[in-house]
Amino acid sequence: MIPRLSHRFVCFLVAIALGLVALEQRAVFAQNGGVALVPLAIGGSSDPYGNVAPAGRWFSGGALGQLRQNGGNFMPGSYLPSPMVLSERLWLRAEYMHWWTEGMELPPLVTTSPAGTPQADAAVLGEPGTSVLFGNGRINDDSVSGIRFKTGFWLTPQGTFAIEAEYFEFLGDQDDGFRGGGGSQIVGRPLFDPSRGIETAQLIDFDGRVSGTLGIQSSSDLRSFLVNGRVALCPTGACNANGLVDRTDWIIGYRYLDLDESLSFNENLTSEVANVPGTVVNSEAFRTRNEFHGLQLGIVHQAQFKRAYLESMLRVAVGNNSQRAQISGNTQITENGVTDSFGGAVYAQRSNIGVYDREQLTMIPELGLTLGIRVTDWLDATVGYTAMYYPNVIRPGNQIDSDVNTNLFPPETDPFVGPLRPQFRFIESDYLAHGLTLGAELRF
Repeated sequence: MIPRLSHRFVCFLVAIALGLVALEQRAVFAQNGGVALVPLAIGGSSDPYGNVAPAGRWFSGGALGQLRQNGGNFMPGSYLPSPMVLSERLWLRAEYMHWWTEGMELPPLVTTSPAGTPQADAAVLGEPGTSVLFGNGRINDDSVSGIRFKTGFWLTPQGTFAIEAEYFEFLGDQDDGFRGGGGSQIVGRPLFDPSRGIETAQLIDFDGRVSGTLGIQSSSDLRSFLVNGRVALCPTGACNANGLVDRTDWIIGYRYLDLDESLSFNENLTSEVANVPGTVVNSEAFRTRNEFHGLQLGIVHQAQFKRAYLESMLRVAVGNNSQRAQISGNTQITENGVTDSFGGAVYAQRSNIGVYDREQLTMIPELGLTLGIRVTDWLDATVGYTAMYYPNVIRPGNQIDSDVNTNLFPPETDPFVGPLRPQFRFIESDYLAHGLTLGAELRF
């Protein structure tokens, strides 16, 4: 497990180290009188992008004109392509992310019925007039903001091998929820009781029987860290099209992903039955975590357009996804001034409370497209789109079993009869995150 702060710390150290190496390389260049730096333009223009063909290449019109002056020899020795020497080997990019994510599926969790509904039918699924107040669909499927940092350094002056790192996280949790009760309407939590074979509900608010409040809170957070080696398939200066210098690189490295989610319930109930006074306070939580560690492979292509470039990226990570589910529940019942505590609540009972772990082989593909605009010779503005697919994840809503033997409700009946439900099962789903990025890149 890699804590969130250590991710930032690692990225910070990598950036410092790469910066020091770049400064050292520039010092070496200065000592050599700048001989290692090859100009990016022909004709002595102060604008490095005024002429996009590197000196000594035969594809540009200017170079062809010089070839004609040499008697039309198509490939004289002075114009054979030579390795390009990069003047800018360190890059730092910061991006604002506006992404959309795959929502968390929920069963019906809160229901209501019209006023005057008999207690036996109140908030019960399938009964006339019953409607769902929360659940029975997806939550946390709206947009979320985040930030992403990228940094890298070309280890060779010709741009044939680099090391790069990337980190991103959402700036705020997605936290859809529900709060209800307080006497305004009938409110209940629906369930199926297998001990009696019927749909029923635990009532939160029902006039003359019980008054109370129910709060449901969710959270969803995604983080990622990676470090890659980047190897030139088509390095700078070796691949040209219409006088423009493109490049294509293989990437290979390590990737870490962490999807951390939770769904929690809190109830406060007060009896309105005169001869059975008392209060009930209970809470339960379903938490899941998916941690991926794996090998990442991919390819990056950058096409040049004078003052702009278009970078397309495809990478796939293959490795181990550690799944963890934690279910907890507690109930406090106060009668005649005495409070007793019990394990279990409604959907969390002794039959499913606990911590559950397993490992799954997972493949995570990712696509990216970035348009860069060269604002100066050291600063680029970027806008892009990224889509990432994270399969084989467990999420809190899928781990709720709404088949509940009501004999397990605290205090548990003695002797206990019926099946041990709810029960825990690993139920997987998929997670898709995609969206836009807006940022800036510095080059040194």
